[in-house]
Amino acid sequence: MAHSTAIPAIHITERSNSKVKFMIGGVLIALAIAYLMYTGIQSNATYFMTVDELLAKGITVQNQTVRVSGKVDATTIEFNNRDLILTFDVLSESGKPLSVVFNGPKPDQMRPEAEAIIEGKYDGQQFVAQNLLLKCPSKYEGEPEQVEVQAIR
Repeated sequence: MAHSTAIPAIHITERSNSKVKFMIGGVLIALAIAYLMYTGIQSNATYFMTVDELLAKGITVQNQTVRVSGKVDATTIEFNNRDLILTFDVLSESGKPLSVVFNGPKPDQMRPEAEAIIEGKYDGQQFVAQNLLLKCPSKYEGEPEQVEVQAIR
């Protein structure tokens, strides 16, 4: 009695179909993950530039989120306590002012010569900041160390 060990054709095609479906599903998941990573990176990407670079680019960077740094001009600081609107100018290296509007509490570090890093959008006239970071290097710098030199005999 000879038994046939041949696998019916129906089982072979079902296995092939399930492997193909599994591979297509894996490819679709990988593409979805790649798309989400790409859009996440693009939405969080911001250009970092100086005030001079921003003013030179003008309206070409309009409605793009950019990050700009410069020194705060203390004579231009105005704060509306009721509406929490802070306006001030940030100066470029060459002394050109950039008008900034920030809606939020006034930072404690808002002092003369503080370096501001602002993130937001430039409309061609003023910079509307969504994030405002200030640093005051003089507060954190230590006293210069004095080195004592002794003569060796």
